[in-house]
Amino acid sequence: MSTLKPAVPMTKPVLTPTGGKLILSDSPESPKTEGAYYRDNVSGQFRVFWHHQNMTGSPLNISVAVTNTSDQSVMLFTEGQGVGVDYYPDVAGQAALDDYMKTHASQKLAATLKPGETYELSAETPDTYTASGIVQLHAVNQRGNTDASVTVTTLGYVHPPEHPEQVPILPGDVHVRGTFPHFDRTGTLTYNTSAGNSLIRISSAPSGKWSDSMPGEYENGYNAVDGTTVVNSGNYGVMYNLSVEVNNESDAQKLISVYNSPSGGAGHYVIGWGGDILQSGFLNYTQAWKFTEFKVNKKGKTVVANLSLTGGAAGPQTLFFTNNDFLGGEAGGQH
Repeated sequence: MSTLKPAVPMTKPVLTPTGGKLILSDSPESPKTEGAYYRDNVSGQFRVFWHHQNMTGSPLNISVAVTNTSDQSVMLFTEGQGVGVDYYPDVAGQAALDDYMKTHASQKLAATLKPGETYELSAETPDTYTASGIVQLHAVNQRGNTDASVTVTTLGYVHPPEHPEQVPILPGDVHVRGTFPHFDRTGTLTYNTSAGNSLIRISSAPSGKWSDSMPGEYENGYNAVDGTTVVNSGNYGVMYNLSVEVNNESDAQKLISVYNSPSGGAGHYVIGWGGDILQSGFLNYTQAWKFTEFKVNKKGKTVVANLSLTGGAAGPQTLFFTNNDFLGGEAGGQH
């Protein structure tokens, strides 16, 4: 980290919330008994993010159940999914996000649900292990091809319940469960080489002493269990889709290096960069991961970046941009 500082804060982009609703299930984070964690009714396109550590003392199936509670058949499409199970919560989160990003580009018919039927995505989770997952779904009425309403339940069980949409919901803890208006953020991030070392914080706290959030980054949600207003600090389950513009303000070719540092804590991370999906090793707040290095000429370059805070890891993720004169040879590439 000492080689990256001092660094100048980059101009914060204004982020636009996009996409369908996000269901966040992180409470109770460490259930000690069978039961449901969260439930809400949604329609059309939506994403579910869940993160639960099995503390029941025996293996538990941690699941997302989507039930057709309407009076007509519903087609349910997946638009990316990933589930990770590991003793280390941040490793489970990294595996889930990596698989989700690898499958996000394709839409597949997961099930055609008659009234009352349920589609389920489940992972057997040993005692003390964590199941972390992210799935994007689109519910469509088979007749008329219009957005359909479904009931989503996150739950843990030993034997599959006949009606997951009726399983009683467990009391929550200090963590968050809720439904949020949009599951994506889009924006344009600009790095000018004349600025030297620069940084931008992503998934910073939404408010308080440590907040360095961007305009449009956070939205209030609601807890469908008790009707309260909730905030998803860190924006777990939210994908940041950024267009990164690198402006080279000199006549010389420049070598650009981009790093990720978990300045809010530690974990394992995933970044999409220029179409590639990259995974870090374990990082703590004293470390920075150089995940890409590339050269730019006077015209500069624009790269598409996609990232989200992995389950079990803490935000913010701080991106550092640096540059040096390119002296020939091959750029280091992506790591």
